[in-house]
Amino acid sequence: MSLRRQISQCIIDEKYTERLGTSAKSIEVDSVLRALILEICTWQDDYQLDDKTQRFIDVFIDRIELAKETNFVMPLSEDVRLMPIISELLANPGNKLTIEQWGEKVGASSRTLSRLFNKQMNMGFSQWKQKLKAFKAVELLEAGYRQQDIAHQLGFESVSAFNTAFKHYFGVAPNAYVKSHHVNKS
Repeated sequence: MSLRRQISQCIIDEKYTERLGTSAKSIEVDSVLRALILEICTWQDDYQLDDKTQRFIDVFIDRIELAKETNFVMPLSEDVRLMPIISELLANPGNKLTIEQWGEKVGASSRTLSRLFNKQMNMGFSQWKQKLKAFKAVELLEAGYRQQDIAHQLGFESVSAFNTAFKHYFGVAPNAYVKSHHVNKS
């Protein structure tokens, strides 16, 4: 079962919904919140709610409350024609197959795939792919990868092309993004 499905099936205590609200929203996950999430993912279903665990949960909720909202959401689909495309591009965002080539692979016309992307993702194939590359770029920057390696992994012809695309998407160059988001480089 995917983490996405696990989370959507969680029952959240009413005292937390009073603080956080009842509607879903996207938030920026900093390194502290990420560490808290990863720790919670290791808990068994029958964990003990003692004082120590409650303090941990309180800190977790505090961090969620403090997190900035973001519109940076990566839409996905479970349509059988789009799933192979999405799966491959999530694993290999530098894949350069066109929508026509994908159509041949999945047995659908490029026109059908274009309609599906627009309907289910609210954006075209190219826009979705650019957004995916932006997501991956941030993920790789946060992991400490060099811009040259990121550019290569995402299928850009050069570091300059990567920097231009990144700046177009985020409004700042990757180095400025790293500094403003306190991304740890290793």
